[in-house]
Amino acid sequence: MEAHKEDPDVFAVGEYRYAMDFIQNILKTETSTEDQLIILNFMLDVVKEDLKMDLLSYIFYSKGDFSREFNWPFPVKYRDEMDNELSIEEGTAEVDLTQNCVLVLPWSRNRLCNQIVNIFKNDFCYDERNHKAWYFPYISLCYVHNGRHSVASGVVHKKGKIKAQQYDITKLFPHISTDGQYWYSSHNNNNLGRLADFRLGIIYEIARVKHKLEQTASQTK
Repeated sequence: MEAHKEDPDVFAVGEYRYAMDFIQNILKTETSTEDQLIILNFMLDVVKEDLKMDLLSYIFYSKGDFSREFNWPFPVKYRDEMDNELSIEEGTAEVDLTQNCVLVLPWSRNRLCNQIVNIFKNDFCYDERNHKAWYFPYISLCYVHNGRHSVASGVVHKKGKIKAQQYDITKLFPHISTDGQYWYSSHNNNNLGRLADFRLGIIYEIARVKHKLEQTASQTK
């Protein structure tokens, strides 16, 4: 008898919904905003780390020419209520590979092995032409889209810093929502594209709830 294979998309939707249930339970059962934020921050750190290690380790569990891709983690532009297109970019930032959560998907076995040995034996050297990344400071999350093998090695060996384009994810919160599979406009429900991973939707929703709680708390002081 052929083994049952669960649809990964169906599985991801279920995982996302369970996470949303967890968040709603926090908001219902924890009466202290401080305690709500403590739990949300814990959950945020766990989900980020889960995705980070999944991407870093994927190459070890896959065939040599695997086809998995991991593109932009969050939208970097949005349309407001008047349909004006706006960007969330706000300059550059330095990202410490030893401190920040870095999402990077190595794709070449040979390149990765070379960089693992190289950066173990030597310092990590930032190369402006090679290392390209986006950084979202509100959630302390960096996404690397070029120079992936050296950065992956730097992350695990805990060496190095890189520069990245910086984006303020909080500007998206009133304008973009997600169901764990796709991004949507909050104003007209237009589909804005598929998520690279359902955990990005969880990270986004945790951050959105967290930001709202922080704003409410600051207004009541």
